[in-house]
Amino acid sequence: MNRADDARTPLDRAPRPALGMALIPKDRYVSADFARLERERLWPRVWLLAGVERDLPATGDYLTCEIADESILVVRQPDGGLRAHHNVCMHRGNRLREPGRGQARLFVCQYHGWRYGLDGALVQPLDPHTFPQGCPRSSLDLRPVRCETWAGFVFVNLDADAPPLREYLGVLPAHLDPYHFEEMTVVDDWTIEIPCNWKTSLDAFNEAYHIAATHSDTLPVNDDVDVPIDCYDRHSRMILKLGVQSPRLRQSGMVNGEIKQHFLARYGIDPATFAGGPDDVRPAIAAAVRATVAPALGADVGQLHDAQLSDDFHYTLFPNVTLNIFGVSAWVFRHRPHPDDPNRMLFDFWDLLRAPGQSVPRAAHRHVVLTDDLTLDLASGGGKLLGQDLYNLPRIQAGMRSRGYPGLHLGDQEIRIRHFHHVLDGYLVSTVRG
Repeated sequence: MNRADDARTPLDRAPRPALGMALIPKDRYVSADFARLERERLWPRVWLLAGVERDLPATGDYLTCEIADESILVVRQPDGGLRAHHNVCMHRGNRLREPGRGQARLFVCQYHGWRYGLDGALVQPLDPHTFPQGCPRSSLDLRPVRCETWAGFVFVNLDADAPPLREYLGVLPAHLDPYHFEEMTVVDDWTIEIPCNWKTSLDAFNEAYHIAATHSDTLPVNDDVDVPIDCYDRHSRMILKLGVQSPRLRQSGMVNGEIKQHFLARYGIDPATFAGGPDDVRPAIAAAVRATVAPALGADVGQLHDAQLSDDFHYTLFPNVTLNIFGVSAWVFRHRPHPDDPNRMLFDFWDLLRAPGQSVPRAAHRHVVLTDDLTLDLASGGGKLLGQDLYNLPRIQAGMRSRGYPGLHLGDQEIRIRHFHHVLDGYLVSTVRG
């Protein structure tokens, strides 16, 4: 195998783990005590996706990362590096910045005017002479948080003794570096408040079993049955073949109208002159991406397999990030717990496009509360699939609270959910850092 092949995403199957068949107790999704256990033993010990490094191009650019009851401030430094601190004034505990992104020369507390530098150092407390105990920087600088980057993403970790980010990511860099996320730009992003547990949302994107019922209109254009699944140390993957009809439908031996309209035409292939059969669609799409789509974006896709240019490579980064990757674009979903209510969560959706060197417009961030009207609006527009998924989530959470429901009865197609809980147990039960 040559070096070019070495740099490509591994396609070998991982051994299927033996994880048993027991019910997953519903208390994990509805219990305040279980949410408290996660706040104590999970969120402070894992690497958390905080944002995209391209959102912090200049000195003083910052973003916040809210997870459970913590808020982290990530700031671009004068030397070009990044630093992270707890987003809380050390005087009386006021939050220094509201959630989101911005630019600052200093961080000034709006309560009593205490000033902090970009590096978190206390610059000036108001009337320091009125504090008989003094205002020592050693105890009053902003508390630091570990911050590291990979592939253009910014991560934070509340555990000063946790292993480095690259070690935590395990196989993911070898799998995902060929996509060059560092060249991708956020073109749209949402935060949606949903009345469900964060794991209820995560589960919905960790299996293809729901496609036949929830997304039945997509069966003519994707294979929801032959779905390779790989479980790694902490993380997992599944591959959804697109541009191919589901085996659940009668095979005609012909390229159906939906594939012609939604896949061939989208990639500049004339459906009227396409002479291939169903097995020729995905190779034709990959060829079109290499020949026209990627060059138009300025993206070099030489490190990607043909399948990565036609299919949805779906990865879950433990604990709370899922990625749908489509060659030169990607969806990133971040599933965050509500700080107080285990039956609510924050769903972040980032739409990424790889167009290096181009000026890509970005829609304004939208923060909304999920309603049935919103899911209908999404389902009637470009967010049809997402709208279909979000419609289910509050109803799943309501059902989980029923006295008649004991827990999740999972099949082999849902092994990624079982694997997730297996990894989660390692954090909640063990005192060893991971």
